[in-house]
Formats: sequence, C-alpha cells, structure tokens
Amino acid sequence: MTTDEGFTRVIKRTRGLPHRIATSFGVLGFAIMGWGSCAWGQVVPTAQTPSLLTLVTTYTAEGIYAYNALDFAAASANDAAYKDLLPICATPAGAGASAPTAPAGTACTGATLQLYNQLRALEDNANELLGRGEITYSLRLSPSALASALQWTAPEEFAAQGSMTTQFANSQATVLRNRFDALHFAAMATRMANNLDDPSSAAWAAAYHVLGGAAGADSTSVTLGRFSAFVNYGFGAGDKNPTVFEDAFNFDSTEASAGLDYRINDRLVVGLLAGHSERRVDFNSEESIVNGQIRGNGQSATLYVQYEAGAGYVDGSAGQQHMTLNTVRKITYPSNNPLVPSVNDTALSDAGANTTMVTLAAGYVFHYHGASMEPYLNGQYTHTIIGSFVESNTNGFDTLVSSQSILSSEAIGGLKFQYAFLNRFGVIVPYIYGEYHHQFSPTSRTVASTYAADTSPSAGFDIPTDALPGHYYVAGAGGSLVLTHGLQAYAQYARVLDYTNYSSHVFSCGFRWEF
Repeated sequence: MTTDEGFTRVIKRTRGLPHRIATSFGVLGFAIMGWGSCAWGQVVPTAQTPSLLTLVTTYTAEGIYAYNALDFAAASANDAAYKDLLPICATPAGAGASAPTAPAGTACTGATLQLYNQLRALEDNANELLGRGEITYSLRLSPSALASALQWTAPEEFAAQGSMTTQFANSQATVLRNRFDALHFAAMATRMANNLDDPSSAAWAAAYHVLGGAAGADSTSVTLGRFSAFVNYGFGAGDKNPTVFEDAFNFDSTEASAGLDYRINDRLVVGLLAGHSERRVDFNSEESIVNGQIRGNGQSATLYVQYEAGAGYVDGSAGQQHMTLNTVRKITYPSNNPLVPSVNDTALSDAGANTTMVTLAAGYVFHYHGASMEPYLNGQYTHTIIGSFVESNTNGFDTLVSSQSILSSEAIGGLKFQYAFLNRFGVIVPYIYGEYHHQFSPTSRTVASTYAADTSPSAGFDIPTDALPGHYYVAGAGGSLVLTHGLQAYAQYARVLDYTNYSSHVFSCGFRWEF
C-alpha cells in the first residue's frame, strides 16, 4: 500500500465524522503509517537521480517550454557527470548546511566536490520544476532561466577555434595567389618600366607579348633578375551569426608575410613564403548566451613553385602552419536560493593547432593589346589538428577537451580581368576577379569534452559544429603599380559572399623587388 492509498482509506473510514475531525484523523493516520513504514524500512525516501534530461524532454514534449538541441546536449552531459559523482559525493548535509559533507576517505574533495555542488544545484532545480525528489539546493530558476544556465555550462565556444585556423590557411593561400600573379606579370611589367623612353625596342616588344603583342626576334636578349623578395600585409574583419550549436561572434585579423623566390630559368620559379598572423574572436553576448574571447597567434612556412609555358601556367605549394589559441570562457548564471551561491566563473585554456596545406593551380592568360582575361582553376587541401587541452580557474566547471581534426578540400574556379596602362613613371594595372568555391568536405565535426573533475567520465559534451558550406563566392578588386628598377606594389580588397552565417572582407597590400 502506498502512503497515498493509506490516506484515502483513512478519509473514507471517517466519512460520518465532522469534516474537521475527519481531516485531522486522516492526517494523523497518514503520519503514523508513514512513520511505521520508514521504521521498518518499507518506504525509502526519493533517491537522488539525474533529472535534467527528463525535464527538458518532458517540458518540450508537453509544450511547457521548448528546449533546443544545445539544452538537450548540456542536460545529457550534466546528468552523466552527476551520476558519476553520486557514489562518492552524495552524503546528505546537515540541516541548514549550504554544502554536502563528503564521505570519509573518498575522492570527493577540491574540484570534484565543487563540481558536484554545481551539478546538484542544477539537478535539484530540475526536480523542483518536475515536482519530485530532492529540491533543497535548487537554484529556483524558471524553465527559461534554467535553459540559459545549461547553455552556460556547455563549451560550444570551442567550435570557433576551427574557424580561426581555417581562415589562417585561407589567408596564406590568398597571399600565395597574389604572389603568383606578380610572377606572371613580372616578365612584362619590369621590362616596360625600364624602357619607357624606347617603345620600339625589343624589350617593349617582349613585354607587350605578355599583353597580347608579338615578341621581337631578339627579345630573348632581355633578361630578368633571378631573385625577388616581397612583403605583404593584410587586415580582415567580419562577423558570424548564431546557430543552435555555435555562438555569434565578431572577428578580425592582421597578417604579415615575407618571401624570397629564385628564377631557375625563364619558365621555372621556386620560392619560400613565411607568415605571421594575429587573430581575434570576441563572442557576441547580445545574440548568444555567451561571454568570452579567443586570441590566436600563428606562424607559417610554405614552399612554392611556378611553371610557365607561354600564356599558360601551373602553380603548386605545400606548407605548414602552427597557431596558439588562448580562450577565455565565462560561465555565469544566478541563484534565487540563499543556500546556493550564484555562479560567476572564468575558464582559461591554451591550445595548439597544426595545419598542413597543399595547393595546385593552373590557368591561361588571353591578351588583347593592354587587356587580358585569365580563367583559372585551383585545388586547395587543408588538414588541421587541434590538440587536446584542459581548462583551469573555475569552481568545478573546467573541461577536458579532446583533440579535433578538421578537413577541407576545395575546388576553385576563377576569372580575372585586368588592363595595363603605360605612363611616364611606370605601369598601372587595375583588375577585378571573381571565384566560385566548392567544398568537398562539408560535413560537421564533433567537439567532445568532459568535466576535468570527473575523473571516470561515462559520457560528456558531444557538441556538433556547423557543417562547412557546400559552396560560396569571393569577389575582389585591386591594382598593381610597376616602377623602374624591378619595384612593384599592389593593393587589393576582397569580400566573401554567400558563406553560410559568415560575413567577412579582407584588405591586403604588398611590395616586391626584383634583383
């Protein structure tokens, strides 16, 4: 017999008594029955069981409150950790105590005990909303406020690390593309700038051959410097819209690159590019339940080669990049229970990311006098490994994040138009271009993590990232200026279009000297 059944029977048996007496008698009988059952061990108080996933499932199914997929993921991970810690931490506290007393001789101390306290408050809050179980240490939050608390515990911010490393690889690919363009133009532009006073010379004819004219018979007498050095600077900025599993953020970057190449003969050039990048992500707390930042510091080295055969060319490169990622992640939510303090923690972490990048491109330049049109194809492969790391500095909420593997395989089709203007101080070449990018590896990846204080985790946070877009576009415009003595400068502005949930643009400029 349950205590509810006993209460009902007592009331029925006292139906002839006055209402107040009947009620008092029933309550007394219920109390006696409950005491007797407990004394004999027949009725056990409600056990402490994980309730967060039950809450979000029940409330969502019944239309009370619509929890999203990140809430479900956080509830599942917190339930698993709470279940792991219950055997070593679930000793009831004394009356009025604000924290449990750890069983003697157990590992429930320090960060483990802190994590247990935090999770117990969330679980008791779920019990309170479900109307069951232990609620002593409930945060006393509403369903929507509890959803926010769950999202604060989830480390979905780490998805942005992959975006930062991918952008670094793409920026280096853009620098290389600009370098190859300069090499294509170098044979013509340097000769033009050095022979302004004699447009009928063989040097003019050889230069004009690149622009669409016919080369003179003795144009091979014109030689190019075998070495050239270059420097490049770039600045980019943009923002990301929020999705269920990824936060909104603003980002920017500054980048400096330098390189040296050697012309083996009129057709073949080899070179080395080195780059340094500073990247910043600031999470947007106005659009997502998030607060924090990521700072990236990266270096790269790339070997490249170019082969030219008349108006056609083939370019290739292979390189390595390393980036250090420093993340600040806030976990903050209130408590309306005087027994339980509000949470206001800051988790700190450092991670290392290594990227391998390989590119292969081919194109052909069609000329008509000073105008040219250049269709090209480019393949770009990148593989990034972000090493595992552990957060620090919180009261139990530090996470152990597993390593991440990020693959990207892109095919790029582009078309560039340019026109060369000859004047008294050099050659000016304005240009515009457009590219279509197709992604062959658009699948989502999973950022897996567990609470560091849960030393034997049965499960954790498995948060999927947004898939890379299947395709997007890049449009840009710029210009080159070629002066005498092998000097060349350029500036370019490019914007990424139709890249799902992202908006970004990049300005870059550089100098080259042939010697």
